Amino acid sequence: MLPLHPSAVPAWMIERATARRLAGDWRGACAAAAVDVDVDLAAVRRVHGTEVAERAEDDLRHLVPDLLRWHLPRRPVDGLLRTGLRLPLALFPDVHALVARPPDRLDRPQRISIRFERLDSTASGRRDDALLLLRDRWDVRRTGELLARCGGVTRLPQFTAGGERLGAPGEAPEGQVERAIALDEAGRHAEAWAAAGFALEVLLFDDGWGRERIDPAAFAAGPGRDEARRRVVERSLSWLRPLHAALPAAARRVVAHVTDARRVAPVEREPTSEPGYTAHAHEISRLVPAPVPDPLPLDVDERAGLVRVDVRGRCIVLDRLDTGRPRARLVASVPYGRADDARRRAEVAEFGLELARVPRLPHVLARRPAELTALLAGAVRPDQLHPLVHQALFPAAAVPPPPPPPGLRDRVRVYCDRAVHEVVLRGGAVHLPHPPVEIQREHVIKALGGRVQGCVAAQDGWRDATVRMPGPMRGLRRDLLALVRYGDGPAVAAALDGGVDPHVRDERGRTLLHLLPWLSGADLLPWLLAAGLDVHARDLDGETPLHAAVDYGTPELVRGLLDAGADPHARSQRPYARAPIWTGRQDLQFLRNLIR
Repeated sequence: MLPLHPSAVPAWMIERATARRLAGDWRGACAAAAVDVDVDLAAVRRVHGTEVAERAEDDLRHLVPDLLRWHLPRRPVDGLLRTGLRLPLALFPDVHALVARPPDRLDRPQRISIRFERLDSTASGRRDDALLLLRDRWDVRRTGELLARCGGVTRLPQFTAGGERLGAPGEAPEGQVERAIALDEAGRHAEAWAAAGFALEVLLFDDGWGRERIDPAAFAAGPGRDEARRRVVERSLSWLRPLHAALPAAARRVVAHVTDARRVAPVEREPTSEPGYTAHAHEISRLVPAPVPDPLPLDVDERAGLVRVDVRGRCIVLDRLDTGRPRARLVASVPYGRADDARRRAEVAEFGLELARVPRLPHVLARRPAELTALLAGAVRPDQLHPLVHQALFPAAAVPPPPPPPGLRDRVRVYCDRAVHEVVLRGGAVHLPHPPVEIQREHVIKALGGRVQGCVAAQDGWRDATVRMPGPMRGLRRDLLALVRYGDGPAVAAALDGGVDPHVRDERGRTLLHLLPWLSGADLLPWLLAAGLDVHARDLDGETPLHAAVDYGTPELVRGLLDAGADPHARSQRPYARAPIWTGRQDLQFLRNLIR
């Protein structure tokens, strides 16, 4: 729910993006949040018509790029954006969509791109439709819907409208939600459904549904059978932990999504031909099949008034959601979808259609919102939430100022020759508690084939990736480079102003000049050049900062490095010894012109 690292979506990024968005500059807001909008609205208008182009522009105008960044999936191990994803934001005719894409590799800058593209099955990346169903995670017009998704009408369950925690369930309607949550947390899941107003029916033990994935103890005869069945039901319901009061609205979202998908159904296209060449260089015409769009939920019946939630070998079928007594029926799922005729007949007899044709309610809508779960558990304070999330959940409270980001340490303690010494980073250098003669002696040992250790290894390893530093010093470098990986330019600038040695190198031997494409929010190139960093420095692959700038940086950064004397003809030491000047980027034509 939180970005897992304060520099993933820092306060300065939210403030700058908000200021540009409120001023009507949606492109400037996206730039402030490191979101690259690769959408040619003129081309969209020319190919798809004025109405589609205006709708796309309207969605972009109401996009909150920092909120989108806040909610994108991240790796729990390091908090970096998950790679290889396609996240549609809004659907358009012929299965086109505004699609958000995180970086496709972990070693690339944490920038998000937004494109207008067809949801083609041949496109790279795994598609995740969560943001189509949860527009409150990126659309400023819909952020207020989060309170209702959390089961609140005037306040968040178990909280006042001002953000204070309540000790006991309050008045309805939030009080009913609070009682259901309390029963769920106590492990009384069937009672929680009843307290939320649902009629819970269990079909697991009926002969017509078989015994697929059912605890055999539930079928035992004699004393204790009812208790065994109760345990099976509780175990079946325990994993979901839904917000029962929000299920009717969630079902309506799913039905609306299916209706929207039908509206943008793909247009049949004829195969096309493109030129090809034989082994003897003779030109031929090659038939190219029409691209197949990714499947949309079009094979379901959204008019039946049913939705289903799949839960670990079970299925909860919901209906009568618009009445005062909704119903939830717990049935066994078919292992691996292998339904026989008897099972199909049982489903049609019970539900009026096969379960495969019942719209599926995704877990992201069925379960409690992550914000509510974290707040109830005390894992998150209200002041740590994104301002728009705080405003939606606590409408009577002023949005608090963001907590100050944690500062980088300026000293570490390392083991050095059976003692513990303190290494201090001050004035742009690493200072050791040793006289120069002792440091020189360690360097002589290194020159003779030995290995430096302790404090000297901490000092040398900071600037030399081939020297192994002590663990605490590696941790300090890891903390600094984490700020770089997340792109928090102001935090890196503050660390350098605080005395951190700017000549640090990462595990691949890259300097901060190499890593400038990863940083946003601050122009550090003049600062680093003034500090004496070498514009010709090479990493362990033999690449210079200009190589990295051409791969991932802006044209302004490339021009700045060229003005500082970077060699556009420098080749790397990789198997393909490429030069920065050999680039296919259209916005770097001025660099290719240098070859003439």
